[in-house]
Amino acid sequence: MTDVIQKKKTEEDNSNEDRSRKDIALAVRISNIGFEMVFPAVIGVGLDYLFGTVALFVVLGVLLGAALGFWQLIRIASKTDYK
Repeated sequence: MTDVIQKKKTEEDNSNEDRSRKDIALAVRISNIGFEMVFPAVIGVGLDYLFGTVALFVVLGVLLGAALGFWQLIRIASKTDYK
């Protein structure tokens, strides 16, 4: 009887570990999206400074970052298992 209870508890622990790993992986993906959205704008600031333009590359960077971010969100949403 105790073997059955212990086996069930071990299965539950393994299930919780798998879920925790999936949650961590999802959090990393989402934080990566934030980086992908901000990084092109930061590069745009540097390019504007380098070439002496006024917000041209920043705007392009923001647009590129937004496009990359939404594309990644769509990819994550299509792969996420909501069970």
